[in-house]
Amino acid sequence: MITATQRKELEKIKPPKYREKVKNYLSKKGHNFSLETIQKVYSGKRKNLTIEKAIVDVFFNYMKEQQATNSNINNLIDKINRDFPI
Repeated sequence: MITATQRKELEKIKPPKYREKVKNYLSKKGHNFSLETIQKVYSGKRKNLTIEKAIVDVFFNYMKEQQATNSNINNLIDKINRDFPI
């Protein structure tokens, strides 16, 4: 079960439309859960290990994508500053 403390930390990296992303992730793995069930697991009202693992994977992948995007932006800014000094 996802606890309130864990949920508070997950909120920092929660992707937009996370329920749909978790549902799609689970569908690719051959599972079919409703958005409501996914929400109940995330909110701590229901326990389901499969959904919990999917939530962790989706959030982790989103965090990695965000970090990669930030790194690419910073690299581009560095290149711009080297090529076009003020």
